[in-house]
Formats: sequence, C-alpha cells, structure tokens
Amino acid sequence: MSLLAPWFLAGLVAIGVPIAIHLINRERKTVVPFPSLMFLQRVPYRSIRRQKLRHILLFALRVAALVLFISAFARPFFSRPVTAVATGGAREVVILVDRSYSMGYAGRWRAAQDSAKAVIGRLGAADRATVVSFANDASALTEPTSDKLELTRAIERTTVGSEGTRFATALKLAGDILGASELPTREVALVSDFQRRGWSARTELRLPPGVTITTHDVGVGAASDLAVATVTTDRDADEPNAPVTVVARLTNTGAAAKTVTASLELAGRPAGSASVSVPASGAAQVRFPAVVVPSGVTRGVVRIPGDELAANDAFYFTLAPDEAISVLVVEPLRARANEALYVRRALEIGDQPRFRVDIKRVDSLTPRDFAGRSLIVVDEVAPPGADLGVALRAELRGGAGVLFVPGDVASDRIPREWNDVLRTGIGEVLDRTPLGGARIARVNYSSPIFEAFAAPGSGDFASAHVFRHRQLRVAGDSGVLAWFDDGSPALVERSVGRGRMTIWPSTLDDFWTDLPTQPVFLPFIRQLARHTGRYSDPRSWFTAGEILDLTRHAELTAQFAARSSAAAEGSGQAGGGGSRSMSGLSLYGPAGKRVRFSDSVRATPLVDRGFHELRGTETAEGAGRFIAVNVDLAESDLAHMDAEELATAALANSGGGVGGSGGLDATAAERERNQRVWWYLLIATFLVLAAETLLSNRLSGTVTAQ
Repeated sequence: MSLLAPWFLAGLVAIGVPIAIHLINRERKTVVPFPSLMFLQRVPYRSIRRQKLRHILLFALRVAALVLFISAFARPFFSRPVTAVATGGAREVVILVDRSYSMGYAGRWRAAQDSAKAVIGRLGAADRATVVSFANDASALTEPTSDKLELTRAIERTTVGSEGTRFATALKLAGDILGASELPTREVALVSDFQRRGWSARTELRLPPGVTITTHDVGVGAASDLAVATVTTDRDADEPNAPVTVVARLTNTGAAAKTVTASLELAGRPAGSASVSVPASGAAQVRFPAVVVPSGVTRGVVRIPGDELAANDAFYFTLAPDEAISVLVVEPLRARANEALYVRRALEIGDQPRFRVDIKRVDSLTPRDFAGRSLIVVDEVAPPGADLGVALRAELRGGAGVLFVPGDVASDRIPREWNDVLRTGIGEVLDRTPLGGARIARVNYSSPIFEAFAAPGSGDFASAHVFRHRQLRVAGDSGVLAWFDDGSPALVERSVGRGRMTIWPSTLDDFWTDLPTQPVFLPFIRQLARHTGRYSDPRSWFTAGEILDLTRHAELTAQFAARSSAAAEGSGQAGGGGSRSMSGLSLYGPAGKRVRFSDSVRATPLVDRGFHELRGTETAEGAGRFIAVNVDLAESDLAHMDAEELATAALANSGGGVGGSGGLDATAAERERNQRVWWYLLIATFLVLAAETLLSNRLSGTVTAQ
C-alpha cells in the first residue's frame, strides 16, 4: 500500500479532539437548597475528581471517522498490480518470450529461456500452456497443450531476432488465446528485459476479465553498448566511377568513453579502417578514405569489434551506380531560339538526382531514341504516329514518363491512337494578355509535384503570369493537379500502364508565360521531372521489420524486366492496366529463407539483418540485386522499466472501463486514479458518521431521562 499525498496524514492530530471532549466532559452538579451551616462543625475534606473515558463505542466511531476521512485525502493505492484472485483449478497459461535483438545482450537470452522453462516446470497435470515469441510482431509457437516436452522444445528452438520490442502485440495475442479458453484460471507469464521503449502510453488492450500477469525480468542491472548507428556516402564528383567517401556514425550509451577501430568492407573485401574515440553517452563520426567502387550495386559493411550486444556492431548498406536520369526533349522543326534552354538548365543544375538532358528535333527521331529514357518531353510537337508512336507508347506503358506541351499544335494533328492515352481534350488557345495574364490560383499539395511547396515561403506560383495557354477539357477534376484563376485546368496527370503522362497547356520557355523567370520554376521543373519520370531514391538500406514492396521500389526489379515494345503495344492496356509481372522473382534471406513473389504476392516483411538477395528464375547466386537490412537503432537503448509498472499499466488498460492511460507513464497518480480507493474510504466515513449521529442521539436521550 502506498500513498499519493502522505502529508495529509498530519491531520491525524485531529484525533485528539474527541479524546479531549471525552476527558473534559463532566456531569453537571445538582444544587440542593440547605439551611444555614453556621452551627455545624467545619470538617476539612479533600475533593478528588477521577477522569476516565466514558461511552467507548461513541469515542471509537468518532476517531474512526477522522482516520477514514484523513486517509481518503492521502489517496492510498496498491503499488503491486491489481490482479484477480485465482479461483483455483486448472490454469490456462500463455508464456510470452521476448526475442527482440536487445535480448542478445550478455546472458539475457539464456536467462529468458531458463525462466520460460521454469514456468513450464510449474505447470500442473490439468494445466495448459502456449508459447508465444514476440518482437515487432507476435506468433504462437505451439497450440495450447499440456505436453511439457513440446513446450520446452519450442523454447529451445526460438532464437533472438533482429527486430525491436513491442509488448502490445504480444499481450493482444495472449488476450485472444486466453479469451478462447474455458479453464477457470488464466495467466500471462511475460519473460523480457523490459525495455522502456517497448511500451506506449497510448496502447489500448482488452485482456479478458480475471487474467493475472506474472513478470520474469532478465534485464536488471546496468547496461552499456557501442553501436554503428548509420552510414552515409558521398561521391567526390559527378563522373562515372568517381571515388566514394563512406562516413559512419557510432554511438556509445556507456558511462565511459571508448576507443575502437572501425573497418569498411566493399564487395566482400577490406576497403579501409579508422580509429575513433566515442565519448560517454555520446556519438562520433568515423570517415574512411575515398575509394572507387565497382560497377553495379555494391555491398558495403562497416564493422566495429564485437561487444555484449553484437547485433548492432555491423551496419549493412548498398552503393548503387550514380547514373543520371535520362531525359529526351523533342523539339519542333522550327523551334524558337533556346526553346528548351530553361528546362535543360533547370534539370542540369543540382545532383540529387542528376539529370542528363538530350535535345532532338522531331524529324531526326528514331524508335531507339526512346529506349531507356526516364522522361520524354514532347515540347510543342504532336505526339508521333506510326512506328515512332508505337515505340513511345510502349516506353510509356513500360514505366517511362511523358511531359506533353501542346503549344501551337492543333488538336486535329494529334493521331487518334493517342486519344485513349491522353484522355484530355486539347482545346483552342486562350489569350489572357488583355487581363494581365492568367495566374495559377490553386494546386493540389497532396501531389508529389507540389507537396514540397506546401510550407509557407517555399514557393509562390501566384506571382507567375500565363499570357496564353491551351484550354484543357477533362471530365470533372479527374487528374487535375493545378488550376488557373478562372477554374480551368493548369496541369493534368494521366497514368498509362506503369508510366505517367503530364500535360502543361502553356510553354516551357518565356514565350507564353513568365513562369520560367520566377524563382519557383527550377524546383517545380525538377519535381515535375522526378514525379513524371517515376524517379525514386535508391534505398541504401532497410530496417528490420519494414515491408519490402516491390511495386514501390522499381529500381530493385529493373534488371529482371526486359521491356518488349511489341508486347507492351500489343497488350493495349492503358490507364494503369499494364503492370510488370513479379512471377519468377524470389528473395533469399541471410539464413537461406526464401520468399517467392507473384502477381498476387508483391511484398514481404524484412525480419533478418544482413544482405538479402533478389533473384530471378535464371539468376545465379550472387548475381541478383542485394538489399541491406539493419536493426532498429532505437532498440539499442537499453533503458529499463519496472516490470510491475508494465503489468499494472497493461491490466489498467484492459480493465473494461478502468480510467487512465495506464501506459508507460503510469506513475503513482495514474495507478491511484485507476484504483480509486479514496472513494471507498469516503463512503465508509459517511457510514461511520451516520452511526455516530444515531448513537450520540440515543446516549443524549438516556442522560436527559435520568
């Protein structure tokens, strides 16, 4: 029992009030008239008054009322988890074993296995148990069973994983298992190192009534760790095969500084080493000498000497080739002087990503010019027909982007086979010069093109004037990303197979608009090119527990998919129907686990640290696309929480109407508020006062009658 406001106990001095009342209370003297005493002999006498407590029951009631009232304001609560009293009989036990990678620290995992086996050893003949291992997710390793040998083997087969701690998922699964049980006593045995980060104050649980939680803490004691937190790379120049500098960040959670030698491996070979001193409870960077990496995707590892938590002593990453995004700008036969100047300069400035821009006149195009392009800008040229049109539409459906700028191109010059692709009417030219030009009055900030401009001061499109533009006709607002001040579309987007087409109704130079001379033009064009060209930053590494979705990381599957222009054109699919097949691709994990992808299975969780390899049916081992996976650094924080605190919070959260958050921050105030013992003390106080009133009235009537 603990008290939230113990200073209220000072009010117990008020108990002296009823004591004083009972001690000083004397019977009233009765005056009897008597004749003169002058003739009587004076006899000296001594008066003795004995003080004693009278009406003991009344006194006890008054003292009890004061004690209860003062105790209620002291706000008492039970410091241990409030669990249901076992009713006896057979037990249904769920053994939750934490397999997060922090359990690999020192001897924690062995202690956890021993604790789980001890729980199994205490099972009675009529008891049943289920072994559940958990980290980010939880999974039952056995069915509810009384077979101790099967339960023990499940514990022995379990190994420490690469994911973080999430208590909520384990407790929810335990609640489901216990809720389906018909046994009278239900219990959760939680075996963990009780990392503070594994519990959230906003967790909502619904454990069945009467469940008890017993905790087995294997994380007691001071703990420190040195880890490789992250790795960054920097290319020294924008040239092919330019040297790369690798920089690693090391963290130290210990109370003393540590000096270690970190080593770098590239493509499985040593590539450098460096010593660094990491301060206590701090971080430090280690920079390796610049090296030239091989072509293709290269595996890299930064290692430090092993310590008591080995899972974060190595950091895995990949280096993708620094290839520029290929852009083709198609100009008309009689192009204006420097018509593509603004677009080319906007794209060539900067290196994240780099764009390589080629400019060609429409009369010099061949179908091969479209191959391998990420973005094709059809600048004031009608979309091509015949073989050129077939090749361009094939690239578009295969994943390329097309930016169409109609300019002076009349709608009757657009080949009919492009109608299903554009799905936008190209109307007449509107001259807005007499009105001072049209303005872009509204944009869709949820689009990746404009989301970078959502913050105040990040770009003002309203300052640009569009003096002339084509009228675009669309069904409703379908695909419209920006609007002029008269409500007409200013930018339209269409999905075509795996590709994307964007339509801009004015010009890309300063012929019809002054947008290219505005500060917002450069970031706008780069965002437009990134989005339309479906560029995605290559992931150097993933975190254990993340979902690998191949549909969102096209660069991972690029080497396995050969585009067939004829097949793409022959499919006749537009508007999102022509997605690349995933059949034949498999992901091989570090431990040899294989996941097969298909048109219905395109994603899988990454649960093991190290290098995973994505291979096709005919890809040799080691020739696939490597994917690096690292542990979540937050799990390296070994800060410990009180096991009883977690059990109390979990039961408070699941207690069917029990108030309070009951989360990780379930302090004394939270626990007291959940239990509300003071309510019962106040009710008892009122009952005692009522009894005292009845008894005092009765005693008062008796004295009066005498």
